Amino acid sequence: MLSINIPVYNIEVVGLVKQLVAQADKLQINYEVRVYDDGSDEIIKSINRYLLKVPNVVYIELEKNLGRAAIRNKMGLESLYELLLFMDADSKVVSDNYLRTYIEKFERRSVMCGGRSYNKVKPANPEKVFHWTYGNKREAISAKTRMNGKGVFFMSNNFLMEKKVFDKLQFREELRQYGHEDTLFGFDLVNAGYPIVHIDNPLEHTGLESAQVFLKKSRLALDNLKIINEELIENRVAFNKQVNFNRKYNRITKLVPIRFLCFLFRKYKEKLELNLQGEKPCLFFFDLYKLGYYTHITTNC
Repeated sequence: MLSINIPVYNIEVVGLVKQLVAQADKLQINYEVRVYDDGSDEIIKSINRYLLKVPNVVYIELEKNLGRAAIRNKMGLESLYELLLFMDADSKVVSDNYLRTYIEKFERRSVMCGGRSYNKVKPANPEKVFHWTYGNKREAISAKTRMNGKGVFFMSNNFLMEKKVFDKLQFREELRQYGHEDTLFGFDLVNAGYPIVHIDNPLEHTGLESAQVFLKKSRLALDNLKIINEELIENRVAFNKQVNFNRKYNRITKLVPIRFLCFLFRKYKEKLELNLQGEKPCLFFFDLYKLGYYTHITTNC
């Protein structure tokens, strides 16, 4: 019936797995929870090894780090059951009917995304305010909004699909570092005729990062997007239409000279970073920052 896949890197997941096991047992379905450790520190692995003695849980420590795309492919291909549920390790189940909702609403030949939520309480640590602000305003959005948006909206933190579909189409392993592997996977799915269906069945994202780390990961994601645009996509016109950042970037660069954007980024980069690492980060400034950085890496200006 259901294989739940949780790739792990330096995150303790015993509590999360216990929640899932309890829900699955209550449903009285055939299931497994696969937890693959992708090179965590020993202290984390020593905690998660508790899962070795939990029924219906497959806990494996990989010998070398595979990366975000390859580990998901390995888990999906090795799963036993016909439905695959993928979730991020830094997640919290916020509904007692999380698994039931997915099983009752799933549509065959589709990929179903449950969404993401964030705690509504502002973090006490000022370094994490930027990530929290971005998450609540840009990622914690309703299924209706996700469905009605332009292009492909897909996040790999919380989705369900058929194994027979995954066996045909997996994440692209050319992308080794963080970022946009889910964008590319969503694009590939839609192009192959598998619609992305959104429902309100979120997992709460618990892994808030400091503004400095979040900015670094944002730059890495744009580095990946450059690779996708220049090396991995054959139909660039379709990809540009379906990816929100590409649409905005192409529209803006038709109106504003690229050299001018580079000049603005070099001049105001530090001031933008200062705001985003402060207690009142402005997401409009973040949009400008990403626009400037992408112009910088694509033109070497």
